[in-house]
Formats: sequence, C-alpha cells, structure tokens
Amino acid sequence: MHLEELCGAMIQTFKKYSGADGKDGELNQDELSKLLKVEFPSLSASGKDEDLSKEVMKAMDLDGDQKVSFREFAVFLARMSTLMEECES
Repeated sequence: MHLEELCGAMIQTFKKYSGADGKDGELNQDELSKLLKVEFPSLSASGKDEDLSKEVMKAMDLDGDQKVSFREFAVFLARMSTLMEECES
C-alpha cells in the first residue's frame, strides 16, 4: 500500500464517522467513541471504552471546542503512529 492510499483511507474514515449528528467536518464525543471502538479495537479491549473515549477527546481537541476537526484528527493519528512505532522498537 502506498502512503497516498493511507491518506485517502484516513480522510474516508473521518468522513464515515463525522456528520452522524448532521454536522459534517467534525467529530463529537459519540462519533469519536464509535470510531475508537471500530477502528482501534485493541484500545477498546480494556473494557473502559467510556473513560478512554473521554481521554482521547481531551487529547485530540486541541482548541477546546468539544469537537474534533479533521486537522485535529490528523495530528492525533500522527501521534498514535509515533507511539506505535516506539512500542515496536
């Protein structure tokens, strides 16, 4: 897979979950919770989905508006990739 395809997948994943509440272009807490459960199953394995979701929202919501923009989502995925790489080392 090329990085170009990964970028496209990231965009499509964001669009898939954002807008369920009628507001495209941002994730609210419920949308983020659904995304985490499906797209990050190992994170949800702890059984503390609600707490984890709230902590992730705080980490992703860089401007504090209680929503996650695509930019905030992309920054978060870059951080997650870094953490995953460190765990593999």
